[in-house]
Amino acid sequence: MTAAVDARNNEKSGGKILLGLTAVLLAWRFWVVPHLGITLYIDEAQYWTWAQHLDWGYFSKPPGVAALIWLSTAVFGDGLLGVKALAMLCYPLAAAACWAIARRLYDERTAFWSAIAVLTLPMFAWLGLFVSTDALLTLFWALALWAYLRALDSDSWTDWLLLGVVCGLGLLSKYTMAAWLGAAFLHLLAFHRARLATAKPWLAAGLALLILAPNIYWNFTHDFPTLKHTADITLNKKAGGGFKALGEFWAAQWISFGPVLGTVFFILLAQVRQSWRDDRTRLLLWFALPLWIVVSAQAMKSSANANWAAPAFAPAAIAAVAWLLQREKKRLLVIGLAINVLVVGIAYHWPTLIAAVKVQNPAKKSPFTRAAGWDELGRQLTPIMQAHPGTVLVADNRTLLAHMLYELRNLKPAAASWNPSGNASDHYKLTTDLRPYVGKDAILITQDPPGEEFTRRFASVDKLATLKAPLDAQTTRNMDVYLLHAFKGY
Repeated sequence: MTAAVDARNNEKSGGKILLGLTAVLLAWRFWVVPHLGITLYIDEAQYWTWAQHLDWGYFSKPPGVAALIWLSTAVFGDGLLGVKALAMLCYPLAAAACWAIARRLYDERTAFWSAIAVLTLPMFAWLGLFVSTDALLTLFWALALWAYLRALDSDSWTDWLLLGVVCGLGLLSKYTMAAWLGAAFLHLLAFHRARLATAKPWLAAGLALLILAPNIYWNFTHDFPTLKHTADITLNKKAGGGFKALGEFWAAQWISFGPVLGTVFFILLAQVRQSWRDDRTRLLLWFALPLWIVVSAQAMKSSANANWAAPAFAPAAIAAVAWLLQREKKRLLVIGLAINVLVVGIAYHWPTLIAAVKVQNPAKKSPFTRAAGWDELGRQLTPIMQAHPGTVLVADNRTLLAHMLYELRNLKPAAASWNPSGNASDHYKLTTDLRPYVGKDAILITQDPPGEEFTRRFASVDKLATLKAPLDAQTTRNMDVYLLHAFKGY
């Protein structure tokens, strides 16, 4: 009786520590973002524009991230933190799901340290500053594994249907969730084949596809832009690749784990036969390795971003923590987590650190530079747009259009991508059209002088300004603004 009471007290104490640590980390991130001197990154700005027109699909992604931003801004507003808030919460929620997974597979102790490990992983700590499709995908990947374990234990309709719902929402977040479904099917085939003779897992898969069905229909009615884009960046891209790209990808994965957990993960891979003998380690790696294999193949073929395998870090981190605790290496685990927090701190405060040591051209040495200066350009563009009411905002690339639509959100200008070829090669070319504005004036924002393709399609072209946003003492972000008179049509 006393042992049971002590266990409950320890569980409550661990839960309070986890909640407290989560609150501190979130507060840190929410404080850091507005102090970085940045606005949204290009993808974040584009996702924000998607959220202004909710649909079942978009050019490059399914609708999950747009719905997330729509909800986040409805609750917290359209400011920088308002756009990011719910995406930033996804990673602590994924850590909570990992706690539940580890508790079911191991014990309270392993669950506690697994949750802390996931909270402080450099990969998730970095992604936790931004809005990306990885936020929802990582959450649903972890939740799906938790629901799968419940379904295997209970074999109840409720748990199998819960799994179907989670997988469907994961697919609406990013098609990469299909890799989880493939891993689950192979796991059932290898270790629980009798379950495949029942209706429950098949109905779970059917429910997932039913949830995805509106997005499939949207793609069908829009000539499959999302599927074509996904295929283009994964199958058709030819540049780069080879063992150099593969090595760079795996080096980035090691860094994203942190040196201790990263090394343990590689030990698990090196001792794969031994790892495979442990049912729990095998299950965790089963839902991590397929994604790394797919992304590694992509790296060999062309290139792969470090975050493309982000969801796999969740189960792999649990496996690494369990390996350390089973060998009574808690001190090494704590050291590894402390190093990760230090690495995260350096990344979060990098602009301050390089400014303190007076680095020359700090803008060129900061990973945050791509999101800097756009708000200043937007402030300078605002009075120009106000001085020319009724004009349509035109840009010749999606970066400028996405950023300026966000920065001019209070004006809500009519906007169109410059697209004389009619080729729907990005979201704005797919969803906007300048042709209805024949005879109207336009404001062109560009970083290149407008050539003959502009001058022959307008009555006249007048340069209004060159806008400049300083990024450091030597570097500025520039944007030219032109008034285009009387559009003649493409």
